Amino acid sequence: CGLVGKLEERVAFDTDVNAPAMAEFRHRCYLQQHSRNTSAPSPKPLTSLSYVTVGTGVGVGMVINSQPLHGLLHPEGGHTCIQPLPDDKFTGYSWGAKSPYKGLGTVEGVASSVALTERWIQMEQEAEMVKKLYGKSGVSGNSSSPFRNRDENQQQHSDVVSINTNDRNGDNAQTREILSTLPDTHPIWLHASNAIANLCVSLLLLTSCQKIVLGGGIMKRDILYSMVRSRVWTLLNGYLDSVDELSDERKLEDVIVGSSWEEVGSGLVGAFALALDAYEKDGIEATEDEGIALDKDSSRNKKATTENEQHLFTSGLLVGIGLSFGCALIMSFVGRGGSHRR
Repeated sequence: CGLVGKLEERVAFDTDVNAPAMAEFRHRCYLQQHSRNTSAPSPKPLTSLSYVTVGTGVGVGMVINSQPLHGLLHPEGGHTCIQPLPDDKFTGYSWGAKSPYKGLGTVEGVASSVALTERWIQMEQEAEMVKKLYGKSGVSGNSSSPFRNRDENQQQHSDVVSINTNDRNGDNAQTREILSTLPDTHPIWLHASNAIANLCVSLLLLTSCQKIVLGGGIMKRDILYSMVRSRVWTLLNGYLDSVDELSDERKLEDVIVGSSWEEVGSGLVGAFALALDAYEKDGIEATEDEGIALDKDSSRNKKATTENEQHLFTSGLLVGIGLSFGCALIMSFVGRGGSHRR
């Protein structure tokens, strides 16, 4: 991009989910290091973390062995398959045409805001068809189905908002605003929490990660956290009970957590984390290239200089975060009146 030479190679690139994952990892390592109680056994050092963002799509960033995960490509955990809820009649989301498994029965194909909006549209259309055929709304099936309260929820929702579903889909940002008006009891959230829980179980089984951080616009629906943990406990079926952190459903509150940077934005803090990594890496490589054995006094002077530079960099980092938070706060006041959920 023409910037590398000008910036002395202090440039770092990563995905918009790996960067937040690294920021969350650094922060939680810091908290763990500074909150140790000498009277209690030290917790196992944090070396792994997964960051999941659930918005218009679903992205997964991973830190394994204290390093962001890279391979053939970045992780694409949002396209892994899930076990859908019984009697799930959703026909798939519009982005599925170019997605793995054609978007059918995947995390993103169920839990993303695009998929959730299109599920709501499908449910509205079905209810309207039943109403036209029988003069009232209603669904058939077992009373224990996740859809058992759909009629009541749709009736309540019809008093709040109406929308022409014939020519709109979840790809329309304005249409997606409908999700913010749905009550916590709407069956849509059962499907969302089940899909996210399936992803969490896959991450635990495949990577054995110590923390799973959930973020993104959909996770602003606070009820989802407890729903996801409960579903994870059910899906694990006691298989990992030998792991202390997974031996009790209540302990999942320390494993599956919310973002530390929700107000500021994990993506923004992730960019700062990448900058910090690039800065530190450049300093280490410069020292190795010199290849000069320093005596003790010189070592002390260099250490003091390095610590001073790191202090200045950290101060600048904190100032940057503060300014970003202030800008975000101002923008929230300016844009007040709109929905805060996607």
